[in-house]
This record gives sequence, structure tokens and C-alpha cells, in this order.
Amino acid sequence: MTARGWAAFSKLLCDTTSVNNTYLSNHTLETIGGYGVHAMPSDIVEYLKLNNLQNCATAICKILDSHPDIDIEPLFQWKLKCLPLVVRWLENARSYLGNVNESTEVFQRRQLSAVYKFVRAMPQLAVDGCRGKNMKDIQSKSKKRKFDQTL
Repeated sequence: MTARGWAAFSKLLCDTTSVNNTYLSNHTLETIGGYGVHAMPSDIVEYLKLNNLQNCATAICKILDSHPDIDIEPLFQWKLKCLPLVVRWLENARSYLGNVNESTEVFQRRQLSAVYKFVRAMPQLAVDGCRGKNMKDIQSKSKKRKFDQTL
């Protein structure tokens, strides 16, 4: 197989053009046999090793390995509704750090970066959400006081 063929095969196993494309890459192919596999590139060997994990773990590991700074801008269209999902995904991904070469400290920075990007992109929503919760608490306390006074 030529270098061009291996490059195409590598993209099939892990398309790193976007997080979504990495997620949609092939996570089931585990071995390649036959003629010419002696000179298999190291990235393909690594992707095949990751494919031996469970399907969800494979996708998570490929995303962590291929995207050091995950682009969360496509999620901004749903405003802060996706923030809990991103945080949960990152918490689940923490358990797979042993399969990728990343320290816990680097991963924690990645988590903080994702949350920071959300808050930085939508500061007014974050402030209004906090104020709205505080105002609801104040209003419910004042209603309680009025109710207590009428008794």
C-alpha cells in the first residue's frame, strides 16, 4: 500500500477535521491482515488499538487524542443548555485518560477551558441566569413573609 493509501485509511479510522467527524469515524475495525501490513504507519496501529475498546470509549479516546482544544462554538446556538452536557461528557471522558497520553492536570485545564469558553461567549446569559435565580429566591421569601404576616 502506498503512503497515499495509508493516509486515506487513517482518515477512515479517525477523521480529525472536526469533533463530529472524529465521532463519526470507523470505531469497529480492529485488525488489518494480509499483504503489506508490515510497514503500517504508527497512527493506524494506534487507532486500531483504540478500536479494541468499547465503541463509546473508542470515540471518546479518539476525540481526546485528536482535539487538544475542543471547538465548542457549534454548541453556542443552544446557549447555556449544552453546558451541563459538555461538563458531563468531560467527566465521563476522565475515566479514559489511561488510554490516551494525557495527564490529569492537562485534562483539568481542558475542562476549565470548555466552561470558560461558554461563559465568555455568553456572559449576559450567565449573569441574567444567576440574577434570575436570586430574584426568584427573593420573591419566594417575600411571599412567605407576607403569608406569615396574614396568619
